[in-house]
Amino acid sequence: MPSAAPLKRAALVFASGSAAQNRALPRCFAAAHPKLTLYVVAEFHPLCGEWIPWHVQRSFAENISSIRAALAGCSVEAGALAVATGTAHGSMRRAAVLLCARRLALYGEDLEALPLAALPGWLLRSMVPVRGGRAHQWLRRLRHPGEAEIPVRARLAQLRGVVANRLRRQGREVPLRGREALLDGVTVVVPSRDGCELLQAMLPDLLAQLSQGEVGEVIVVDNGSTDGTAAWLAREHPAIRVVHSAGPLSFARAVNAGIAEGQYRNTLLLNNDMLVEPGFLSALHDAFLRVPDLFCATAQIFFPPGVRREETGKAVWRRENPLDFPMRCDEPCPGEDLTWVFYGSGGCSLFDTAKLRELGGVSEVYEPAYVEDMDFGYRAWKRGWPSVYCAGARVEHRHRATTARFYTPRQLEFFTERNYLRFLIHAVSSAPLFAKLWLEAIRRLQLMGALDVLRDIPRMGLRPPVATGVLSEEEIFALGNGDIACFPGRVCLSHRRPGEKVILIASPYLPFPLSHGGAVRIFNLMKYAARSHGLVLLAYCEELATPPQELLELCCEVVLVKRHGTHYRRDTVRPDVVEEFDSASFRACLKQTAARWKPAVVQLEFTWMAQFAGEHQAAKTILVEHDITFDLQEQLLGTGGLADRELEKQAAKWRNFETNAWRRVDCVVTMSAKDRAMVTGAKAVAVLPNGVDCERFQPSQAAPEPGRVLFIGSFAHLPNLLALEFFLNEVWPLLRGAFRLHVIAGANAGYYLDYHRERVTVKLDQPGIELEGFVSDVREAYRRAEMVIAPLTASAGTNIKVLEAMAMGRVVVSTPAGLNGLDLAPGRDVLLAAGAEDFATEMLALASDPERRQRLEREACQTALRFDWSVIADLQAGLYRECCGLHQVDMRDASC
Repeated sequence: MPSAAPLKRAALVFASGSAAQNRALPRCFAAAHPKLTLYVVAEFHPLCGEWIPWHVQRSFAENISSIRAALAGCSVEAGALAVATGTAHGSMRRAAVLLCARRLALYGEDLEALPLAALPGWLLRSMVPVRGGRAHQWLRRLRHPGEAEIPVRARLAQLRGVVANRLRRQGREVPLRGREALLDGVTVVVPSRDGCELLQAMLPDLLAQLSQGEVGEVIVVDNGSTDGTAAWLAREHPAIRVVHSAGPLSFARAVNAGIAEGQYRNTLLLNNDMLVEPGFLSALHDAFLRVPDLFCATAQIFFPPGVRREETGKAVWRRENPLDFPMRCDEPCPGEDLTWVFYGSGGCSLFDTAKLRELGGVSEVYEPAYVEDMDFGYRAWKRGWPSVYCAGARVEHRHRATTARFYTPRQLEFFTERNYLRFLIHAVSSAPLFAKLWLEAIRRLQLMGALDVLRDIPRMGLRPPVATGVLSEEEIFALGNGDIACFPGRVCLSHRRPGEKVILIASPYLPFPLSHGGAVRIFNLMKYAARSHGLVLLAYCEELATPPQELLELCCEVVLVKRHGTHYRRDTVRPDVVEEFDSASFRACLKQTAARWKPAVVQLEFTWMAQFAGEHQAAKTILVEHDITFDLQEQLLGTGGLADRELEKQAAKWRNFETNAWRRVDCVVTMSAKDRAMVTGAKAVAVLPNGVDCERFQPSQAAPEPGRVLFIGSFAHLPNLLALEFFLNEVWPLLRGAFRLHVIAGANAGYYLDYHRERVTVKLDQPGIELEGFVSDVREAYRRAEMVIAPLTASAGTNIKVLEAMAMGRVVVSTPAGLNGLDLAPGRDVLLAAGAEDFATEMLALASDPERRQRLEREACQTALRFDWSVIADLQAGLYRECCGLHQVDMRDASC
């Protein structure tokens, strides 16, 4: 029998300390053990050694299993554990003790060695859960009762809320009575308490807009004023209707009196400390033309010069730490408009009068003011009636000009906090959601030391009605959390072409700039589709910002959802990438965007977006498979020992997820007939191959630079790094310095080189190699190149860069994987090399025979015309017609 391979001698470092410790310890330990192979167990990618990821959201057993699999064939001869106060890696430390035992050395924050026998007590507690700290705290409170009132009241309030919520009976909303026949126009309701001076400032600009084509009326609710407001109005503005109250009413009671008296289809609630700018009313009205079933359009709020902008109109459900109030106003992006908001301000928003009355008007449980607008906005969302931010309606707010005269800052804070609890009681009907928000709210009051509120917890009433709209209650919160921004494009909802169908494209990133093949495909096909369809783009982004003008020109609307990247990997049945792109905000946004635009087709770009199939109403779903993902994952197996175990798991998950996804959509689009043959169980499969913009990529009349070779491939895509590794390790030495290599690596090339360093090593610091990052226009690089290489060892989908090179009149030397799925003739359209020696031979032969190279260039350029995006776009247009039902075609036979 053959003898077993000798075990690799290994040193194992556990990075469970501070960030500085975790960076320094692996290098220090490697220097102390130069003959051992260094492995680092860490949450983040280490600066040296082979990384064994520690997944904090996976079980202890799963992490231990991963470490043991990574160390298969190794003998761990030395172990190191980073020890630091204030770090929460007790489970990793337990793993270190379990796996290294007596070979484990401890290192303090200054990398000083600590004996295992002197293991500090806090470290022991981090390894073994200790119960008793909380008990000790409560014993102290028994000795000092004054310290106990806040936590005791907080616990009782939490318990009372959760228990009472389970026992509550379902209630119903009582409509607010008012005029039954409503006219086209706007009723402006202005509550005013001793605000004659404020009315004198705000009414002229408002009345000017009503006299310039806007039909409507103004109702001032004189709310117990003693400053002669009613007499001044009767004298200066006799046309204004006045509803008089002898004593001051709450904000809700005051505006309800005006709402009930109104006679127009829209009601504008306007505080007397708001100064409207020109176009204010028309902008709010326009929102009702553009957004179906709209409940509320809220204005953009500014503050006087020199005053910090505390409100913007873009109200979102968001807080960064437990002490923050859960609502805040975010700064809108330039060009942002009609973004959904959690609610519209009760001081400067236009409402659908019938809907507002059907809700019962403004709930009068909120005394004396604040949070009532959050209440009616949320209750409207539960019925499927959205609220939006309206950028063109601008007001200047003289903040709290009225309330600050009658209440102290502490009283105003008390009203806000107590009314927020009332909002949870009277608006949130989902029992799990209520329990979560209630516990968080009481905990926040405890941390604030808000004893006055804890002593006056509102009484539980009936359970509010359940949500009946497009979104669940949890999705309403997700939609309004500040991660979403809407940007109107070239044509709005009310000005679309007659009979025009809308295509909603959901993408994991913005397809412009054209930084990689997926973006190139999406953008070019959008250019042609926009000529006959309305396009709405819904895409993830890293930060909310104005989309490129190139996309706004093509779309009716671009909707962005901020994606919060994380290194955490939960161990679920779905692939990690699917989990990374799973977002409650995106899911809710897809539903609401579909409700706004009513698309005929929802097109999901890339496999992992298939998780959102079915999150829309009455639309056909197309899944665009830029590559068969499990096929690519399975090709990558065997490329790196440490990664193989995880790759095997991911490949199995991808196969399960992807094959199930095909059954859940109406049509799967593949890039090639080869990919199409792999799709099983789908209702329909269409082949829409990748293409090239032959108008943009045209042959150059100038001769290329002799010996210049071009490789283009984003390092973010692992197969590109593997291709370059193969070329530099096996082909480049055979060329004996005959060529200069130009590498265009895409954005953040250094990061991806480091990230994949355990799996691939690309030696770019060699003579004759020129490295560039992202290049927005690669045509000059093609023009200068004598030839283009595609030395891929693993590939799925099809390679757009091959087609671009051919259209530019450049000869491509490729491996079989580089031509995956492309119907090209080797020896005529491209040069095919089976291995490293063949690759070098083809390159050397081509460089020595200019006439042959020029003949191949002409053939390649002619062949590229078959792949022009206009040809592919015609196929896509036919697919859209089939999906939209414009004519009957058996989609099972749809292909190119």
